[in-house]
Amino acid sequence: MRTNDQYSFQEHGSFTIEIKDKTIEVCAFGAWNEKTSELFKEQYLRQAQCLTAEPWACLLNLTDWELGTGEILRVGQDLNAWSYAHNQRFSAIVSSLALHRHLIEKIQEPTKSIQHQYFTQSQAAKDWLRSLNLYS
Repeated sequence: MRTNDQYSFQEHGSFTIEIKDKTIEVCAFGAWNEKTSELFKEQYLRQAQCLTAEPWACLLNLTDWELGTGEILRVGQDLNAWSYAHNQRFSAIVSSLALHRHLIEKIQEPTKSIQHQYFTQSQAAKDWLRSLNLYS
């Protein structure tokens, strides 16, 4: 009989993270497992470091994301707290699913500190961030 220590868990799902002006742009794909959630957290924190000197935003495209395991709530809450403490003030979320919005609101619940706007099209989200001089 094998124990969990004998298995090598692979990432499931994927993401991209890019810095554009004063915005960290994230695209999530597929269904995430715990390993993908933790890898996302590590890469997000590393890349967002360059934004923390002044107010910044996150553009989060969830159009192709199929949610994740229960760990995603904890990871999201950790990132939300860190981001607010390090000057994130705005989020533009692209998704047409009510379930995505519910999850974002659950993640935001402990601090309710970052201004979120929801969009069904990424161009509208980018236009909003441009109007705030955070995205070029």
